[in-house]
Amino acid sequence: MYIILIASLAPVLFLIWYIYHHDRYQKEPLPMLLKALLGGVLAAFLDIALLTVVGLFVNPALEDSLSQALYQAFGQAAMPEELCKLFFLYLFIWNSPHFDEYYDGVEYAAFVGLGFAGLENVMYVMQGGLAVAVGRALFAVPAHFFFAIFMGYFFAMAKFKPWKKGTFLLLAYIVPVILHGIYDFILMYREAITETDTSIAAILSIGFFVFFFIVWKTAIRRVKKMVGK
Repeated sequence: MYIILIASLAPVLFLIWYIYHHDRYQKEPLPMLLKALLGGVLAAFLDIALLTVVGLFVNPALEDSLSQALYQAFGQAAMPEELCKLFFLYLFIWNSPHFDEYYDGVEYAAFVGLGFAGLENVMYVMQGGLAVAVGRALFAVPAHFFFAIFMGYFFAMAKFKPWKKGTFLLLAYIVPVILHGIYDFILMYREAITETDTSIAAILSIGFFVFFFIVWKTAIRRVKKMVGK
């Protein structure tokens, strides 16, 4: 049990250290960071509740693998998850007097994203074991972290450029949704067609690694850009 928890939370703790370490000018108060982390955990529970309610009314009959993967990736994962994260990020952080630098938006969003990823990771690893922990540590947890960086970037722009608040808040939702949806779609569609179309599955595998690398490099550049603001 303890090994499962350690394996689940180790990548989360490493990324928490990484994003906190880059706050070089004015460290955020620990209670505020813990509050953001809690917001991510609450976002995960809200996401489960939201999907349960929506599932009572929306259950499309999708027969082909492509449509199923698109609906699951965007409709059941990216859109509700990023909405719940942004909701608690705004609720807990927007009006805080400690949110007074551009980098704060990235840092608080990362803590929300990692709170979500931490709970999700524990649930998946407890079901699938240590083998699942390795794959999720390399890809799923960092992916949530990267999506959160984009959310935090636009969240900060909305805060400190209020004349474009609506546009930037919309981008704080839409950009992570697009990236998250593409990430999940590639994995879900590849899994669905692995046995029937190996060539397309191989192309999707290559595409996944290229996409992940681009998102990773772009997200890290966003962090460095915000540190300098």
